[in-house]
Amino acid sequence: MPTNKNFLNYIFLLFFVAQISVGYTQKAAKIEILNANSLEYDESTGKKAKKLIGNVQLKHDDALMFCDSAYVFSETNTMNAYSNVKITQGDSLQLFGDSLIYDGNTKKAILRGNIRLVNKDITLTTQFLDYDRTTNVAYYYNGGKMISRGDQDTLTSQKGHYHSESQAVFFKENVILKNPQYTIFSDTLKYQSQTETVFFLGPTTIKSNQNLIYTENGWYNTTTNISEFYGNSYLYSENRFIYGDTIYYNRNVGVGKITCHAIIQDTTARLEIHGDDVIMFEQKDSAIITKEALLMQFMDNDTLFMHADTFKIYTTYQPVISQDSLAITQDTARVDTVRNLLAYHNAKFFKSDMQGKADSIVYNFADSTVNFYVEPVIWSNENQLTADFIYLLLSNKEIHSIYMKENAFIISKADSILPNFNQIKGENMVGYFVEKKLHKIEVNKQAETIFFAKDDDEKYIGVNKASGNNMLIFLAENTLKSITFIKDPEGVFYPIKEPSPKDLILKGFNWNDSEKPKSKFDVFY
Repeated sequence: MPTNKNFLNYIFLLFFVAQISVGYTQKAAKIEILNANSLEYDESTGKKAKKLIGNVQLKHDDALMFCDSAYVFSETNTMNAYSNVKITQGDSLQLFGDSLIYDGNTKKAILRGNIRLVNKDITLTTQFLDYDRTTNVAYYYNGGKMISRGDQDTLTSQKGHYHSESQAVFFKENVILKNPQYTIFSDTLKYQSQTETVFFLGPTTIKSNQNLIYTENGWYNTTTNISEFYGNSYLYSENRFIYGDTIYYNRNVGVGKITCHAIIQDTTARLEIHGDDVIMFEQKDSAIITKEALLMQFMDNDTLFMHADTFKIYTTYQPVISQDSLAITQDTARVDTVRNLLAYHNAKFFKSDMQGKADSIVYNFADSTVNFYVEPVIWSNENQLTADFIYLLLSNKEIHSIYMKENAFIISKADSILPNFNQIKGENMVGYFVEKKLHKIEVNKQAETIFFAKDDDEKYIGVNKASGNNMLIFLAENTLKSITFIKDPEGVFYPIKEPSPKDLILKGFNWNDSEKPKSKFDVFY
């Protein structure tokens, strides 16, 4: 038997629960009947109901409801509405449908058939929609379509929910957004109707005539055409992939910015450029890459690695002159698109058979030429090549010939132990390569050479020092095979012990082996 104290606690608990129940009942506003052409009492459903027919108008809290006919169940504070159903809430939200089941206690509305949800920014249509007036969230399933303000964006999905207070719509499963300029395919996205901004919350692809964008996280403003993409995102255009931790893109002006771990892949040119800061100019088909910039040119059995303070990829347009007639007008001229790469300030590259450095390097993809400006140095196997200006001619991405303009100088070590150097000097030189090795050298004007001679046992026997105006030199495995003087030849042979140090070095000699990249990592130093 309960004690007096326990009994009083029990009575108090019952009274507290009762007060809560009364309070809840008092808070649940009743569904009000504002108008109907006719009103009848109907108990055929097993419940006492008011049957309303014609121009039916009802109210619950701040919501007005309209229909052609309805049953109102006052005891349960519920109603069923049929034909031309309309719900208005404030001045921002309207709901239309064929039928409605509404509970005034839970403030939940179930609409079915030809449903339209309309606010000032969007119109959402579906066949199945549940609306919770407590949370102001509407849920649809089995397919829905949203049309934005101005009819610019049409969005469809299997499922979705609309938040009337924030005017945000979440779409799920088979999401497709169509715009005159692009189409978006997504797993999950959010549409903010006030700003007309799409937020990507899952795997998403954006397709247009200009490019394709993939992202799993980001946003796109459909009015300004400005977007940002994060994480596992990329842009694809004309055989080029562009990746980055953060990608900013302005579709109207065709400008993109990529920060942190940016990668540009050109599948046609078989090259890849990395950097932490990239600016793209889509309309000019160009890009600028800075901060830890690295280029990789992929070849059949090798890879070229190049670093510079800045890379610039740009396109030039060159007229093609018809061979049928030298007369050509601008209107009828055909134009070739020429891709170029400019690496400037502290440019350095590494390849297994060739390394180099210069202040600036320009690579023309069309004619496969590479130009080196300001104190260029090229290392080809054992040879160091320098001049005021150097350019390489490639064939099938392998070096075919090298052109050295003004103060040309070629140096190679004659001995791995002793500081002896073979040297070729001239005003201009052209070197030709066979199987990646220097094979023939043409020296034009003021030609000079120093070569260390060996006997059949590979022992040094002397030094050949020669000069002339023009010279033709043939090499094999870095060994002199023959020298042919074209004009004004002079030469002297010194036995190995006779020449003084000054006779072993040509004027302008500068051995830069300490600056030579020994691996792909050295291009950064």
